[in-house]
Amino acid sequence: TINLSPSHFSVVFGREMGESFKDYLIRLRMERAKELLRTTNLKCSEIAYLCGYNDPHYFSYVFIKNTGFPPQLFRQQPQIGK
Repeated sequence: TINLSPSHFSVVFGREMGESFKDYLIRLRMERAKELLRTTNLKCSEIAYLCGYNDPHYFSYVFIKNTGFPPQLFRQQPQIGK
């Protein structure tokens, strides 16, 4: 263990990484989701679970918020977001 409170961790992480831990985690999850959408035929719900989302509807909401496109449209047009 590193013995940091969640709030102290958040401050240290933000200072060192230049973004909040939440934003960092979402960015990583969205990058992984885009990769899986481009390279697999997995269902969007399966991709949601693989990227750490237990609710596929919430995953779609976050994906649209971060990319501007629903996952299904992103998959149909793989040049989006490259």
